[in-house]
Amino acid sequence: MTIPIPAEDPRHVPNRALIDPSAITENTRAMGTLLEEQTALMAVVKADGYGHGMLTAARAAVEGGATWLGVAHPASALALARAGLDAQILTWLFEPHTARIVLPEVIGHGVEVSVGSPQMLALVAEAAREADRRARVHLKIDTGMGRGGVLPWQVREMGATMGEDDFLRLAGAWTHLTSADDPEDPATDQQVELFDSACEALAEEAGPIPLQHLANSAATLTRPDLHRDLVRPGIALYGCPPVPTDVPLRPALTLTSRLAMVKDVPEGHSIGYGRMRTTSRATRLGLVPIGYADGLHRAASDRCDVLVRTEHGDRRAPQVGRISMDQIVIDLGPDSEARAGDEVFLFGDAGGDPNGPSAPTAEDWARAAGTIPYEVLTSVSGRVSRKVLS
Repeated sequence: MTIPIPAEDPRHVPNRALIDPSAITENTRAMGTLLEEQTALMAVVKADGYGHGMLTAARAAVEGGATWLGVAHPASALALARAGLDAQILTWLFEPHTARIVLPEVIGHGVEVSVGSPQMLALVAEAAREADRRARVHLKIDTGMGRGGVLPWQVREMGATMGEDDFLRLAGAWTHLTSADDPEDPATDQQVELFDSACEALAEEAGPIPLQHLANSAATLTRPDLHRDLVRPGIALYGCPPVPTDVPLRPALTLTSRLAMVKDVPEGHSIGYGRMRTTSRATRLGLVPIGYADGLHRAASDRCDVLVRTEHGDRRAPQVGRISMDQIVIDLGPDSEARAGDEVFLFGDAGGDPNGPSAPTAEDWARAAGTIPYEVLTSVSGRVSRKVLS
């Protein structure tokens, strides 16, 4: 087994991603209040828990009431299974080479597996025989996403195959909604109609479907009619709701750095590659040793703020000029009392004076970069050390 060893001692690097598991626990609990008693909650902890640490996120979500955990890759599912968490696990994304290596052990640990093609189903059946354990299978149905999943007219064939194989058991059927974050988009109802008709056909071939699940974070928040047997929130559990909501959710990751240098510059001084910004007045600039190699999107250059914490209080300051690989420049203002070493909050929960300015959010950076908070959170790179708060 290969264990990565960081090249840099995290104590010597100023950049930190502060992870607050209690936020994930509270967010999970808050999402659970939206559900009827018979509906279970699957915490999606793929992509290393959206950058928060998969096991940290999983433990926090289970403490908040999640009884399922969802991850894309079987290797992640295996790590969760070995951790001994009190939750059922679902994994859904694999290709033939790694499937033959890891699926037997995954199935042997009782992890449930999604399939989206006849070939994937054959791989699961082969792995189940090797593990000498019946595989619990969730059939993914492509109702319009165009990624994984069988097309609705293929479900009868898949159901018949599962019904004929003693090593396969139908545990669920599911689909992924393309546009649930836009409640006005008719695509969601169209997908639901396709899903329901496909499930009817599947049940005729394979018998009752124990679990049906469609709802991601957005649908969990806005469409109680789609909660069915199980919901699969992801981004909301980390404090970034994809739709406006009154559900109290708070960010679980805070990205920080420190001022490396402060200097005064005159009016008309250029900043950054391509002279992207020129000062409109004499001002004080701050240099922060964090850049796009750490996860800040270069496309957000000159379009977002940060929060600087000084001994005289907190103050928002715009990031100015082009974001570089290792550093950004912020305009502290001509009267700033900030000094080298002062803490800088890029996004998240800065705490501090509740009546003072707050830190920017991952959503703020996403808007500035023309992307989504999911990408902002998962882009925080491995060279940014993680500190899990207790």
